[in-house]
Amino acid sequence: MPLCGFNEKMLKGLAEFNEGLVEYGLQHRSKLNGETIDQAIKREISDMTRLFAEINRIDDSSKRILTEGIAKYAMGFYLIMRKSNIDNYKEIIEQIGQYFKSMDDKYYSELEGNPDDMKELVEYLNKIDI
Repeated sequence: MPLCGFNEKMLKGLAEFNEGLVEYGLQHRSKLNGETIDQAIKREISDMTRLFAEINRIDDSSKRILTEGIAKYAMGFYLIMRKSNIDNYKEIIEQIGQYFKSMDDKYYSELEGNPDDMKELVEYLNKIDI
């Protein structure tokens, strides 16, 4: 069950979310705050880190998991953007989509039902660059 049968609709949604993270979360907000993109990324990561320290106080477990998940995703995305050239963000977003699609394809075409399926999947994912 890596991503429950990843499909084009999911890829498109993630791509649009990722574009929003760059275009609004980094580019727009950095201009508003008079900061560089790198400073914006550092600020976002700092904010999320502080959120993670408080997330356990969300009483509803489903909301807590959703909140933590989306914040961790955004943090991972920002860390990728930090080591990349933001001018190429659409290419990077495409690579992220390919990463998730290949994870799903690998699992459902080769690994599902194997006793070490997740171990093998992680070994495969470690070989993929974004």
